[in-house]
Amino acid sequence: MDKQIDIAIKRARSYWFVDGFTEIALGGLLILLAAFLLLRMKTSQAPFVSWFLSVTGQITLLKIVSFLIVVLIVWWLKDHFTYPRTGFVRGNITANQFFIFVRNVILFLLLPIAGLLIVSMLTSSTGAVLRSMPVWFPVGLALIWAIFVMLAGEWMGLFRFRLIGGMILLAGIGVGIWQLSMGLPNVQSDVLQPSVLESINRTLIGLGVVMLISGFILACSGILTFMRYRKENPEPYREDA
Repeated sequence: MDKQIDIAIKRARSYWFVDGFTEIALGGLLILLAAFLLLRMKTSQAPFVSWFLSVTGQITLLKIVSFLIVVLIVWWLKDHFTYPRTGFVRGNITANQFFIFVRNVILFLLLPIAGLLIVSMLTSSTGAVLRSMPVWFPVGLALIWAIFVMLAGEWMGLFRFRLIGGMILLAGIGVGIWQLSMGLPNVQSDVLQPSVLESINRTLIGLGVVMLISGFILACSGILTFMRYRKENPEPYREDA
């Protein structure tokens, strides 16, 4: 009996992901951010410091605006496609609940990066951290995201989230190996020396690639989930007379 109750609870928790729209939206958001970062790096001719500050501000603004648009699109799709097919109706979302949701997503995107920087600075010298950053930063970010996704999958009883988490981790490891195969910059003490800028530049490229691959993984998972959901629920739900 307890097992059946646990399964029912997990099924209720996973309902937000039953149609694949959320995964498609999150994947699309990551692809958009990654593409913006990689393209800006390729076309930039400005000094690194001014470029970095400019891109940081632009990505933050893009992240907030695109996230709000994505949430509205997902809600509209669920109201007009998902809920009519399953007999459920979305309850009213209060402003406080909405801002809490937005805060959690933003923290999910920012805290792993800040946490990795703080831990690395406390456990190693600045030179060693900057020198190896193109390798450990993408791997560390992918590891944190993978753990989060796997824990979410366990909490909701969704096996595919374990696979997604595993693939994201493999993507981060692959990017780390790729960066390592190119050799590490010879970083000394001067923070603004070319080797440090090269290390930061390569780290950002690695992060962009990890985000891009993770976005494709989420989007593909969402598309497959949507196709299955559409096949199992071809028509809107109708109560028997």
